[in-house]
Amino acid sequence: MINAQVKIISDEDSAISLETKINNFLKTIDARQIIKTEYSSSISTGNYNTKRLFSTTIYYLNFEDIRDVKLDNVLEIK
Repeated sequence: MINAQVKIISDEDSAISLETKINNFLKTIDARQIIKTEYSSSISTGNYNTKRLFSTTIYYLNFEDIRDVKLDNVLEIK
């Protein structure tokens, strides 16, 4: 069985700060592990306070699951 993982990264400071966090996370996985990415930003206001939130969601496979997929493909060909 192949299970997907989800990494949610958010930042209240700026999109540039979020970009740094995303790049730091991407250094820890192989690009072939990524299934899908999503990005969102929102603004909330109230009581003289405005908050911005930038977030991204990265769906990816564990490295072991990638190995299993490759083995499954080889077994199907034979």
